[in-house]
Amino acid sequence: MVLFGEFANDTPNHSPVRAQYLKIKSQHPDAILFFRMGDFYEMFDDDAEIVARELEIALTRRDFGRGQKSPMAGVPHHAADGYIARLVGKGYRVAVCEQTSDPALSRGLVDREVVRVVTPGTVIDPTMLAAKRNNFLAAVVLGRNAVGIAYIDITTGEFAVTQFNTPEPELAIQQEISRVGPAEVLVEANYSRLGSRKKRWLATVLSEKQVTKLGSNGDPNATIPELDEDDDEDDYAPLVKLLNGLAGHITPYDSRYFAEDDARHRLLKQFDVSSLEGFGCDQLPLAIRAAGAVLAYVQETQKGLLQQLTSLETYSTSSFMTLDPYTRRNLELFETGRSGTTKGSLLWVLDKTRTPMGGRLLRRWLGQPLLNIQEIQTRQETVQVLLQDTLLQAQLGEALKKAGDLERLINRVRQRIASPRDLVALANGLRAASEVRHCLAESSSATVAALQGIMQRLSDNGDIIELIEHAIVEDPPVSITEGGIIRAGFSPELDKLRDASVNGRRWLSELEQRERKRTGITNLKVGFNKAYGYFIEVTKSNLDRVPADYQRRQTLTNCERYITSELKEQEALILNAQERINRMENEFFVQLRSDIAVHASERILDTAHAVAELDVYLSLAEIAAKNNYCRPIIDESDTIHIVAGRHPVVEQTQSDTAFIPNDTDLSISEGQIAIITGPNMAGKSTYLRQVALITLLAQIGSFVPAESARIGIVDRIFTRIGAQDDLATGQSTFMVEMVETANILHHATQRSLIILDEIGRGTSTYDGLAIARAVVEYLHNNRRSGARTLFATHYHELVEVSRILPRVRCLNVAVAEEEGKVIFLRKIVPGGADRSYGIHVAQLAGLPRPVIHRAEEILAELEQKGDAKSRRKAMRDLTMPQAWQMTLFAPETHPVVEELKNLAIDELTPIEAISKLYELQQKANKEHA
Repeated sequence: MVLFGEFANDTPNHSPVRAQYLKIKSQHPDAILFFRMGDFYEMFDDDAEIVARELEIALTRRDFGRGQKSPMAGVPHHAADGYIARLVGKGYRVAVCEQTSDPALSRGLVDREVVRVVTPGTVIDPTMLAAKRNNFLAAVVLGRNAVGIAYIDITTGEFAVTQFNTPEPELAIQQEISRVGPAEVLVEANYSRLGSRKKRWLATVLSEKQVTKLGSNGDPNATIPELDEDDDEDDYAPLVKLLNGLAGHITPYDSRYFAEDDARHRLLKQFDVSSLEGFGCDQLPLAIRAAGAVLAYVQETQKGLLQQLTSLETYSTSSFMTLDPYTRRNLELFETGRSGTTKGSLLWVLDKTRTPMGGRLLRRWLGQPLLNIQEIQTRQETVQVLLQDTLLQAQLGEALKKAGDLERLINRVRQRIASPRDLVALANGLRAASEVRHCLAESSSATVAALQGIMQRLSDNGDIIELIEHAIVEDPPVSITEGGIIRAGFSPELDKLRDASVNGRRWLSELEQRERKRTGITNLKVGFNKAYGYFIEVTKSNLDRVPADYQRRQTLTNCERYITSELKEQEALILNAQERINRMENEFFVQLRSDIAVHASERILDTAHAVAELDVYLSLAEIAAKNNYCRPIIDESDTIHIVAGRHPVVEQTQSDTAFIPNDTDLSISEGQIAIITGPNMAGKSTYLRQVALITLLAQIGSFVPAESARIGIVDRIFTRIGAQDDLATGQSTFMVEMVETANILHHATQRSLIILDEIGRGTSTYDGLAIARAVVEYLHNNRRSGARTLFATHYHELVEVSRILPRVRCLNVAVAEEEGKVIFLRKIVPGGADRSYGIHVAQLAGLPRPVIHRAEEILAELEQKGDAKSRRKAMRDLTMPQAWQMTLFAPETHPVVEELKNLAIDELTPIEAISKLYELQQKANKEHA
């Protein structure tokens, strides 16, 4: 372990370059230092060992002189971005140290400086970013009954904050961070508790790949300490555990950057205002603290990239449907549970966007279904207009293909990091946006309010297009240092210098021919390098022919290099012209980029947002047309009525088989709960998910896969689907199932939609059946959480509950048997199933034939003994007791009355009391019948 502090200054014990490296490393002890040395970035000491291990490259040693050797690993500078991306993806911070002086002109040590620190949430390199996904850096502040969250994408300029005042702040954090999906989350770490101990350490509450190193704000003389018990209980540890799995990487960050006064001052300074009232967060202290920490972190890692942040959005989640992490995972909105890829998810079906910014906006819409019916209907109307105007669809589609990523391009301009190629791409994108605007202006469909609003935001950026095309060559180099950027005719002075440079190069070519003829040396060459300038090169075999006026400039193994008075004079003219050309091109380009940033960035950003919105509408219209979706009715009713609904993903993935549509009819006043029975593989889970997905699609403003649909607005979708252990917290499959079910029962409202699949299967049969029935009764009888519910189960005994609870309906998946074989019809029909067909499913799954035969024998034996029917009988005995025969001379008492007398009313909960009343009423009705 290198003790960085002892090398904080140059000392006689180290060679100059070693001392320089150690000094820079001491300023970034938490990051892997990419130290530029010529054409390579070199890593040393512990950094070299980490890089060699993580990137699987060779680990060598470097001799620095004075007896100093160090482990070393290196990567070519032109390929560094790929290596940096891999390290950042593993949770490491990378400090990029560049040579800031020209090695050819430096007589001694080359100047070096860290120009940026790359972390998961502060990546700006386009090659390291997903085009259709935001790269958010977030910060979380947890209070007693409140939570503040801020997030930023420095590549698009989005900066948003919110604060929840809630008795369950941990749950609020999980839901919102799950929605945002940040690449990195900052959590407050209380450094003051450590006193004089080292303030750089690796958080061990999670694996190294889940928690990044701490910010470089502590003592640079620090080594990594061992964490004792007190450290493990540091105040950020519970928050880190809470966020595990919801964010890419979690970074504990110095609490001084979360202090409210400092954070407020930082925000005021950033936006150059005297109050935060205009941003709507002045009275949200936790949101301010989170936003201040985000700003500090960006300033620390990406110096100078905050100037593009000119606005702050304060939002409330009350405008959107709540989707907890379980639901996002179970419904596979953005990625599949099995492969973790986008293919096979709902996003995969919907995303036909032509632009990266449109793809990012569609992802945002999908994660935030609306609750405002008018806003939903506005989106629907826009989709319908585009759906009906196929000509406009085609025209817009072609124009949008050429738009590129205007949003990220203009933000690179605002950050002053845009390359010449970025400006050319910006001009092409703006031209495409102008084409979009022209298409809308020429179409009668653009009279729709939403399209009118989009057209008005598509600014006329002809002046910017013309300026870029007049200044920049059609195919510029990647870097501004390469020259050849500015188009001929842009600057008369620059054109004159170029003519002089061209004439100089022509003169050099003529000189080479003249000298070959004069000396008789046919392989004589005129060349150039940065160290020695221009020269005449003669091979060793021709040295006897060298004229007397040649002056030796450099000796090499196979040749000698010379200079003449004439060449020296011309060299000065040529180099001076080239230097001035490069300087002028650089100045022109920087000024052009700055002018666009200052005078046009806001309107270009508005244009980018309008293009993105139109792109999403066009994608939804295309999907609706291609897949025969209908426009759903959205209202305030308590109904979910779907005719011939289909699963949007499954119908696209099973192209060889026609998808069997099914109806759905739920309402709080009548059929509030549907109990669905049927064998495995028959389609119960598909049916459950399709109802949830159709509801969600309807509330983002999309058309839905059905013949018709009416959706009473849904405030939350809850799902309990699938079962898996949570080994990280030591929770069994059944415990996870119960935790998720508890969350649903505590938070569901009458506006919610609940999807339950196989509740109670993780424990013994009787326990599971009892829990399943109790859950159904609770959802039915508790008016506060009387949500519309689909409940799939293998407990066929639950069918009996529908005879007691009036708003429970029974459905089953139809199955046909032919010659001993089971055929799944995939059709949902009324009534309950009486068999599970488990052995048939096992046979389809490929269990060995002897196992199948033995299972059939055991099942037959159990059925003969009546064991298989005992649970159903027990359920009937519980819910449907036989009527009591009253004799003429019997006492004037009734069993229902007697049972009522013996009730321990004080011991019943309200829900249990209601359930008991339903049961007694059923008994009394049976007696009178």
